[in-house]
Amino acid sequence: NRPMKYDNTLSAPHGFSLRDATAPVFGALGTAAGKVGSLLARGVTQMQISRMQSVLNSMSDAQLERAGIDRNQIPQHAQALVTEEYDGL
Repeated sequence: NRPMKYDNTLSAPHGFSLRDATAPVFGALGTAAGKVGSLLARGVTQMQISRMQSVLNSMSDAQLERAGIDRNQIPQHAQALVTEEYDGL
C-alpha cells in the first residue's frame, strides 16, 4: 500500500473531487451575484438621474438659460450629467 498524497481536496474513491462537484454551483452563484450587482448599479444610476432632474427642475428659467438648458431638455441633460465622464474645466 502506497500512502495517499495530500492534495488539499476531498475525493471519492473513484477520483471525483468535491471541487468538481461544487464548481457549477459556485459558477452559478458568481453569475447571479454579477447580475444582482449590475441591477443595483443601474438602480443607483437611475436614482442619480432622477435626483439631477429634480435639481434642474427646481432651477429658475433664468438659471437654466445661463446654463444653456431648455426646460424641455432637462431629462436628456440630467442623464448626460450623470452618465458621461467629466474631464474638468
